[in-house]
Amino acid sequence: MENGLKIISTGKITPYKPSNLQLKEGDEVLIDVLGCQEKGIICELGGSDTDVEQNNQEIEPPEIIRKLNETDIKRYDGLKNQASGYITECMQRIVAHNLDMTILDAELSFDEKKLTFFFSAPGRVDFRSLVSDLASTFKKLIRLQQVGARDQARFLDGHGRCGQRYCCRSFLTGNLDEVTLEMARVQQLSHMGANRITGSCGKLECCLRYEIKPYQENLKNLPKIGDEVKIKEGKGVVVDLNILLNKVLVLLEEGNRVEVDWLK
Repeated sequence: MENGLKIISTGKITPYKPSNLQLKEGDEVLIDVLGCQEKGIICELGGSDTDVEQNNQEIEPPEIIRKLNETDIKRYDGLKNQASGYITECMQRIVAHNLDMTILDAELSFDEKKLTFFFSAPGRVDFRSLVSDLASTFKKLIRLQQVGARDQARFLDGHGRCGQRYCCRSFLTGNLDEVTLEMARVQQLSHMGANRITGSCGKLECCLRYEIKPYQENLKNLPKIGDEVKIKEGKGVVVDLNILLNKVLVLLEEGNRVEVDWLK
């Protein structure tokens, strides 16, 4: 799949201008976006949340300046600390404007021209007056980026019921695509109930999406539950599947149950 660029300040994935750099998924890069130097991450281009602006020919794709070096990384960490120091003032302004929103994180561009605040809110927020107030206060271009429940968990960080750090925080670099109950059904998890397959964000767990491919591939070679089959032990009906191990549980005509390796 073609690589795209995730712009940290917007959370969106977009194509980028052709580059002579040897880039791979996960590389952190310094980019130029509409005159501001920012951080980006190389990731797959695609998914339901891919930046809708990529098809607008009037919008110029970002330019990759270089891969982040050690000096850039140290500077970025310093800018993150500086931006975090602005959150308290921003929250005070939010209270003054009587807006129902919570600041989760802040991002300052490499050239310090743009200050981005990421926030969550129960609905749409008219923050135009707040943006003007913040621009006057910080003397910078202000961007307020509302995020959904999945991205909110990514910002807050934590550990899932598996005991591991949230996947969205540890290694998922692209946009967080839709996860469906059909994915849980295919992986034989839907019977466990919503609470067992729901993440801390209140949405279906992301692992249901990125673990589904081996299930889909193996199912192509397995019979369906309810199919009549003939094995060496006799005729019977498929009553259960172990999809990952390619095993089939067969209820024989005489009443015995036999598990067989279907591909052997």
